Amino acid sequence: MMRLYKKLSLVDVVNFIFWLAIFIFYLISFKQSVYKLHGFLLLTGLALFTLYIIKIRSKSHLTKVEKYLLLIYPAIFLIMIFDGIHLVLPYINSNVYDRELYNIDRWLLGVNPTVWIERFINPYLTELMYILYFFYFPMPLIILGYLYQKKQYKALDKALVFMFITYYGAYLLYFLVPALGPRFYPELVARQKVSLDGIWLTDLIRNTISSLEHNKFDAFPSLHTAITLATVLIVAQYRKKWLWFFIPVMTGIFISLIYCRYHYFIDMIGGVIWTFIAFWLTEKFYDKLYQKYFVTFIHD
Repeated sequence: MMRLYKKLSLVDVVNFIFWLAIFIFYLISFKQSVYKLHGFLLLTGLALFTLYIIKIRSKSHLTKVEKYLLLIYPAIFLIMIFDGIHLVLPYINSNVYDRELYNIDRWLLGVNPTVWIERFINPYLTELMYILYFFYFPMPLIILGYLYQKKQYKALDKALVFMFITYYGAYLLYFLVPALGPRFYPELVARQKVSLDGIWLTDLIRNTISSLEHNKFDAFPSLHTAITLATVLIVAQYRKKWLWFFIPVMTGIFISLIYCRYHYFIDMIGGVIWTFIAFWLTEKFYDKLYQKYFVTFIHD
């Protein structure tokens, strides 16, 4: 057991802290939940999977399959734990705060951004906006893949810790401020008169995201904003030459959040603020903790 403890990474620790939060929420919501078995299987499976990963990390020689598992383990954990949010969130906080977010936008801007931007809607721009919105998903893999290819494992580990803190902090805020976003808020839906018709990919992207997004209460803060900004901050640290590409793409993604009616403007502000908090936490504590206690999540 001590040997396993010595092979913990900070990615493992961040994962475990969020796993523990979801486990506590699961226990609190147990009586009301209709997902008792599903939640138990998910949380147990993730715990056993993480222990297995730590065990194989402690081996001196790894098979190709084990190396591959170590590499994709963070993504598997992140996707599965996100899928589990909808199992407990409605039983922890049944409020929906779309009206409050809607009113904040009106107070900040004097208009509803998703209605104001309708003057620019056309099929070709809609196509571009949905492509940019979708590009958010693979976007972090470009810089993370670069760090892996260059065998900068500590930088990759630190980047993942930063991203996971950003992800998990946003996930926890979903419990505090559940909201569906402008595409579902009735008062805004009634005001949005122009349909978002694209050319080729718009419907496919929109329908795919809708089918995969089991948790619909994920408007505040905007994780698209947070992770896109986090990606750009990582690029600025390790591959500044790429900023000419990433900054325009980030700008386009930010516009798409309003254009495609996924987020209120205040969601984006919340995403930016939380990203900088997560960045500060990572910069302040990562090196100190890593040097004393932890290893990188992957090695040769």
